[in-house]
Amino acid sequence: MAEIVAAALTAHAPLITGRPDVGRPAQRDRLHAGFHEIGRRLRAARPDLLVMFVNDHLQNFAYDNLPAFCVGLAPTYQCPSPGGAKLMRLEPRTVRGNPEWAMGLLEAGLEAGIDFAYAYEIESWDELSVPLSFLMPAGLMPAGDVPIVTVYTNCAAPPLPSPRRCREVGAFVGDYIRGRAGAERIALVATGGLSHWVGTPETGRINPEWDHRVLDHITRGDTVPLTRLTSSDIERDGGNGGQEIRNWIALMGAVPGWKGELLAYEPVEEWITGC
Repeated sequence: MAEIVAAALTAHAPLITGRPDVGRPAQRDRLHAGFHEIGRRLRAARPDLLVMFVNDHLQNFAYDNLPAFCVGLAPTYQCPSPGGAKLMRLEPRTVRGNPEWAMGLLEAGLEAGIDFAYAYEIESWDELSVPLSFLMPAGLMPAGDVPIVTVYTNCAAPPLPSPRRCREVGAFVGDYIRGRAGAERIALVATGGLSHWVGTPETGRINPEWDHRVLDHITRGDTVPLTRLTSSDIERDGGNGGQEIRNWIALMGAVPGWKGELLAYEPVEEWITGC
């Protein structure tokens, strides 16, 4: 039987790597230390695959075609693509996908009534590239780079899937993993958030109070209150970027009963994000 051996929640703001010089270097150093500790734990867990709950930033799905949930069937992911490498100050890099595994998830979801979309080509930006640069540095994972499978959620433009539905989809992914035959070791990673406002009159605002409320629910393993939030609630307190907590809620749905451990949190003004 397959096993979920690790789970991690991280920010993915592009300026984490794209603008490393900040006004308060101690903030950056604490966050980097948290990222590196997650990476150490992931490597110690020896996963065969990373399943990543992430969101698109309109580089793959435009306003005229925004699936609520999409399974990536790409054989490889550029993390980042050459187009995003300059912004994020990261070297272009290719990470393996696992389209056969992803197809199994897609087909099982459709059979169970979860209407996943799918994409054979994915252009990665910060949602994969920034976290993986810390969590899965090239050459440090055992037996080479571990492949990834992506589950994209629409966090960009309304109508958005409800947080409750995100938790249900995450629960399905968790059940699918645990129901697979064989001795697979699967790690889960969700990226995004916390509070940030982008492209609005409040751009640059961060709400640490709301961030800590979300983190408190994660550390207690009590995400039901988060599933009751409406898009308007999140927009008001966490900004349009705060809608990305849907990825986190999905991951928590996959590991019922698990409690989080907070390794680092900082509201970094230069990165316009509660990380």
